[in-house]
Amino acid sequence: MQATIKGNAEVEKNSDLETIMSDIASLKRDVGALAEHLRTGAVDHATGAGRNATTRLSDEARRLYGNLAEQGQHSVKALSRHVEEQPVTSLLVAFALGMIGSRMLSR
Repeated sequence: MQATIKGNAEVEKNSDLETIMSDIASLKRDVGALAEHLRTGAVDHATGAGRNATTRLSDEARRLYGNLAEQGQHSVKALSRHVEEQPVTSLLVAFALGMIGSRMLSR
């Protein structure tokens, strides 16, 4: 009878060991799948964040370009109006700036 009990105990131990081994193998697969999912999710998140940053930078660059172009147009109009109102003064200022520039470049 003791041999039968020992035999049953051995069978139960082997069965428990196989169950544990199966659970560990399943756990390894699940951890591997989770790690892959996290890695893929991190790449997707980083790509999305990169796209958002690029879009924001592009929008900001367009806005700055628009502001600079508008300011440039205002400056050109103001300068043109000044030249039309005071042509002699504008000619003298342009001549003086040319002389100063030529002196600086000749050195």
